[in-house]
Amino acid sequence: MVVLNETKWVEVMLKDKSLGKKPFETLSRVARYYLDAGLTKKEARSSIENFLILCDPSASVLKWDKTISAALLRASKSKAVNADKIYITGKETEKIKTLSSKQLQRLAFTLLCIAKYWKEVNPEFDGWVFNRDSEIMSMANINTSIKRQGLLYHALKEAGFIRFSKKIDNTSVKVCFIEDGSPILEIRSFKNLGYQYLKFLGEPCFECQKCGAIVKIRSETGRRPKYCKECAIKIKTKQNTDQSMKS
Repeated sequence: MVVLNETKWVEVMLKDKSLGKKPFETLSRVARYYLDAGLTKKEARSSIENFLILCDPSASVLKWDKTISAALLRASKSKAVNADKIYITGKETEKIKTLSSKQLQRLAFTLLCIAKYWKEVNPEFDGWVFNRDSEIMSMANINTSIKRQGLLYHALKEAGFIRFSKKIDNTSVKVCFIEDGSPILEIRSFKNLGYQYLKFLGEPCFECQKCGAIVKIRSETGRRPKYCKECAIKIKTKQNTDQSMKS
């Protein structure tokens, strides 16, 4: 999961008492947050355990022991990424528009954003993308077969947009169309990058009033939604819980 500003992200998770969809990644970022705050590893572990119990009062700290140890180890080896945004230039968007399909364009746009993120993590990662294909496709809002995914990557390679690693069993790709220029678009979240691109093109999309995610509008009929599906479920669940507690 790509998070631009990890410190702010962790503070939200701490406030919401949430482990998220990927608990190990959450705990790793929480561990780094505490270590960066000057806590010793022992103090950080205690704080992580307290956070875990707040998220899930039924959780067994003993069963989570190895996961917490791994999270602390991972956190101790890297620094937090704290970038508020990345910029996409006009030259880059014009290049993307030359691709033959919106699906290809969304994938190219997503790979470009991720490559710029990794450069924020480490300038030596100039243009390289290390994420799993499934994660990339999810961010690009592309739901298709493995075979189709391969064809999309092949098309980008043939068009000169990417190249593959020469190392055997290395699935990383290098984005080859990063160009300096005047910023035309700011990326502050890596959720639904594909829909962010469609919104940039002027297609009907809305911004979730809770999490800020850009969501494609499936139908222009009726009232425009306020929340993405995930946030709408959370809000409805909380409303039902609050109501049951009152009765």
